[in-house]
Amino acid sequence: MSSSSYDSMNEKTQKLEVALKYTHGDMEKAKMMVSGKYQDIVLIKGKYISPEQNESGVFLGFINIEDEYISAIRSLSSSGDSLFSKIRIFDDWRNLYKSLLAYGKDSGGQTSMDFNDAILTEFIGRDVFPDAKSKNLDYLSTVMQDFVKKQMQDGSAKCQIELEETNSMEVEVSGIDIMNPASDGQGEQGGDVSGGQTSDKPKSAFETIIEGIESRAQFIVEGKSVLSPVKGKFVNEISQGEKIYVSLSGKDGVSSKIIDAYKARDHEGNPLPILGRIVEMVPNEGQGYIIYVLVAKGIYAKIIEEENVKLQTESSQAMKAQSKNQAEKEKKGIGIFAYLIFVMVILGLIVILTLL
Repeated sequence: MSSSSYDSMNEKTQKLEVALKYTHGDMEKAKMMVSGKYQDIVLIKGKYISPEQNESGVFLGFINIEDEYISAIRSLSSSGDSLFSKIRIFDDWRNLYKSLLAYGKDSGGQTSMDFNDAILTEFIGRDVFPDAKSKNLDYLSTVMQDFVKKQMQDGSAKCQIELEETNSMEVEVSGIDIMNPASDGQGEQGGDVSGGQTSDKPKSAFETIIEGIESRAQFIVEGKSVLSPVKGKFVNEISQGEKIYVSLSGKDGVSSKIIDAYKARDHEGNPLPILGRIVEMVPNEGQGYIIYVLVAKGIYAKIIEEENVKLQTESSQAMKAQSKNQAEKEKKGIGIFAYLIFVMVILGLIVILTLL
């Protein structure tokens, strides 16, 4: 075997080992990832310019659409319009990343962790995962346009984005450090939570399903659904992908950070409900459901809910607000009508007294 053939096989083996990390040990998926047939990341490639701040920049947002978390964010900013005018976001992402590195080295461009954190918060808050998976360019363009205007405090700021598919293995071998919830993080995670103790008792089908779901999350936090007896939706009518309001009832640090990220506290500092998207609903062995809600990157809120209760969903909240507005309009209309009747009565009395 020639040296070049050996090197080629060795490289393929190394790539396969990397791919196995991001496919939860699934060899078939890992092989597909190495061959480029399994793409688990949609990349948002963008550039922006802010005339008022005299700043332009470029950013790359790697979104894992299979396990729904933000793999990595890279950005670069510079004074003037040079980045916006020179960077080509329609180039292959690898070339774009090389341009980003070269420009940062040669032209004094700067990476801002605050900017990266702000993008991360925006992605989570706007729940970009379904739209990234469906490659909804129009919606994602609106998200990033709004973000840049807000971040730059410049209503005239402009942002342009493009989408590209890739996979976690390609990103890592390109030299980009990416997060992998399957192996990163500490705390209340999915998977084995037995404290290292093992049991000879075989797992039930229910336990296997639950462990499979929780292994996809970096953290599992305690949550409670927000009930809405009148305008809500029955729990057995809610489906995967729907957004519901969740109260993070745990006192752990992860829950606190999520609440702070959403700015979901009242004037006394008490936590308020936040909006999350249902990723799984499992019928409980006893009754009701176990609901897993995505509330932040790689973080599921676990809710144990009874049957025959109505939950507050995003759509029911919108209907509630619409009904309130309609009631206020009707009340206002009744008030105006009563006032007109009163005026007519007064005018009638005046006319009668005048004739007398």
